[in-house]
Formats: sequence, structure tokens, C-alpha cells
Amino acid sequence: MKRVSVLHNALVRKVISIGATAIALSGLLLIASSPANASGPALICETNGNYCIGDPHSSLPLYDPVKEMLAGQIIDIKSQGGISYKLAFDQAPSRCVAASNNGTSAVIHACSGGLGIIWKAHLGKDGRSCIFQNQRFSGKYLSGAGNGTQFKLKAKGAKGWLQQFIFSSHVISPCG
Repeated sequence: MKRVSVLHNALVRKVISIGATAIALSGLLLIASSPANASGPALICETNGNYCIGDPHSSLPLYDPVKEMLAGQIIDIKSQGGISYKLAFDQAPSRCVAASNNGTSAVIHACSGGLGIIWKAHLGKDGRSCIFQNQRFSGKYLSGAGNGTQFKLKAKGAKGWLQQFIFSSHVISPCG
């Protein structure tokens, strides 16, 4: 009987060892396929609308509203590590898309230490787009009305608001 239990224990250990190795390898594959630290210039446009992120003023003045624009402006997606990004205007790299100080709208702030300038990129419900949650105002997402007005910050899935964005260039989406 002792031989059977020794053999049984050895087999169980072998199966556990193989299972642990498979789990570890699958974890490594997931880590390797993650598009972490994706960055670069792109138009960022609403997935289900006609508008992109922009500002009608070419000088991009501080505190100006960030609006839905048909042409939009090139945004430089700058990784801050993990899923956190700054969305800087390519023509004025010191200006970023940010939450207004009261957390209700999207405005332009200085990229160097301005409030509300960090966005967490999450995969949209369609499985290919991004939704952007403001780091300063947890639970608030970049949202467009789909009518050419200022972007607002709304709760995830807010009815009547477009929150999914796609990238119009070769930039690897930070969302996958």
C-alpha cells in the first residue's frame, strides 16, 4: 500500500507542477501581448459620431473648451505608465486635454502639472475603442454630445453621450 501512495503522491505533484507551469506561461503571454505604453500622434474621434477632439482656436489658449470638431486636431498620446495617459495637442505639446477644475467639462490645461490632465484608457464596450476616465475625477469619462459642442465629463454609460473613441493613425491603441 505504501508504494501506491508514494506513486500517487508523485503523480499528483507532477500534475500540479505542469498546471502551474501552464498558468505561468499563459500569464507571460498575456503580459507580452499587452499594448502597454502605446503612444504617438493621432486624431482621436468618436466611434459612433462625426467628431474628433479639438479646439477651434489655433493658439490653443489655456482653459479654452475642448470641442467636438469635424476635422479635429492631432493629439499626442503620452504614456504616463500603465493605463494612464496625457492627451497633448501635437501643435502645442505643452497644452493637454483636461478636466475643468470643477470636473464637469473638458478644457485645455498646461501639461506640466495642470489639474485633471491624466486620463485612464479603458477598452470600450465594442472591444476595440477606448474610453477615457479622468484620473482626478474618478468615475467621470470624456463624453461628447455628438453635435459639435464642448466635451463634458459624465458617468460611464451616460445616456445620450458618446464615450468611445478610435484612433485614425498607425498608433497602437492604448486600449488593445
